[in-house]
Amino acid sequence: MTYNRDVKNKEGSLNWRAARGLFVLVAFLLLFSGFTLMRSFASTGELAPALNDEIVISVDSGDTLWELARTYKDPALDTRQAVHVLMERNRLSSPALQSGQELIFPANILP
Repeated sequence: MTYNRDVKNKEGSLNWRAARGLFVLVAFLLLFSGFTLMRSFASTGELAPALNDEIVISVDSGDTLWELARTYKDPALDTRQAVHVLMERNRLSSPALQSGQELIFPANILP
């Protein structure tokens, strides 16, 4: 009987080992496929060209996004909302601007 118990313990241990290995393999495959899908559906980072109803402004030294938004936006629109729309349209991660940078002003914030 001692022999049978040892065989059963070894078989149980092998089953758990196989199940754990299978779980790790499936988890790795899911993770890898997720990263692959994210990479394939991610944007290229390139800015879409300006449409006919949008305007392009070249930033001068000392210009701020807030001042430009306030100058060119529709008076009925809140400046904070205009800044947010400008940051999204131009894919800006911060409101800091550089001299010579071009900003695209979408038609929905223009007067």
